[in-house]
Amino acid sequence: MTPEEEIMRRPMEVAKLIGLLLVGLWVLGVIWAGSAEVSAAAPVTLYTSESLDKVNEMKLDFEKRNPGVALNIYRSGTQVVISKLQAEFQAGGTLADMIWMADIDYFEDLARKDLLAAYTPPEADKAPAKFKYEGGRYHEVRLIFNTVAYNTLRVKTRPSSWKDLTDPQFKGKVGVASPFYSGAAFSTLGTQVNLPGFGWEFYRKLKGNAVVVEQSNGTVAKKLATGEFSVVSVVDFMVREAKAAGSPVDHIWPKEGAILVPTPVGILKGAKNPEGARAFLRYLYSPEGQRLFAQQGYVPVLPGIEGPRGVPSEKLEVVLTDQAYIGKHREELKAKYRELFELK
Repeated sequence: MTPEEEIMRRPMEVAKLIGLLLVGLWVLGVIWAGSAEVSAAAPVTLYTSESLDKVNEMKLDFEKRNPGVALNIYRSGTQVVISKLQAEFQAGGTLADMIWMADIDYFEDLARKDLLAAYTPPEADKAPAKFKYEGGRYHEVRLIFNTVAYNTLRVKTRPSSWKDLTDPQFKGKVGVASPFYSGAAFSTLGTQVNLPGFGWEFYRKLKGNAVVVEQSNGTVAKKLATGEFSVVSVVDFMVREAKAAGSPVDHIWPKEGAILVPTPVGILKGAKNPEGARAFLRYLYSPEGQRLFAQQGYVPVLPGIEGPRGVPSEKLEVVLTDQAYIGKHREELKAKYRELFELK
């Protein structure tokens, strides 16, 4: 090849290299843009112990009001959800963007480890400050109470106290949910054993009255409706729901107070779709979300939203969950309960 030909060839090779480089950059750009689109469209993944049918109602209404944001749900009992989260954290990271369940002590632990993202929606301004925890790292978006319920065909005299569960006339006909599955049951246990006039003696009397420990509140509510149980300790909204469907059941507000069951919701740091997660939290606080809660039988956390039918209009006696005691004595509570009720 002559020097003149060599000079002519070099610009052609350079042009070819530039062309290949531009094609490569275009391909990378397409891949990057495609990844961005996938990320933007990633669903919000919620781990929860809430009733699946009710959460699905929230999901459908939320997705209708927020086009392009999908909500995926993993649902199980509180302790099962926690075990799943712990296993995923140990494996390097969870698939969850948000968590919503009845174990505020676990939320406190996550907050201490800086695993929850702080976010307080503008819609939450009217909610009582006591229900926005740790600077907005987790929130109470509606209120649930553990209370006493009864079968109106089996019980002649309406109960008035938690201690009616230990009345010998109901021996073998008393049901409660397991604190090893239900966060509401565990919160109730941890609060009552540290409550004056109750303590472990109350649970020993329950044992003496042949109480039946079921896995979940749902099972307790169903067996109350069928008459297998006469009186139970159960979350309030399930009883109102069964009563509205025609079951012979009702609940009371015990004179000692119904026990507030914390069921907070929070956004995890490192969420794959943080904006979608924030949108769902805003929805839960919105008037539309709060009204749907009331329709589902829950007590709204925002003032000015009409509550569900069956909730007394007068001021309710409420016992706040003793989270400090529960957090300090968690394993002791489990061990004593397991031994007392001879559970595996």
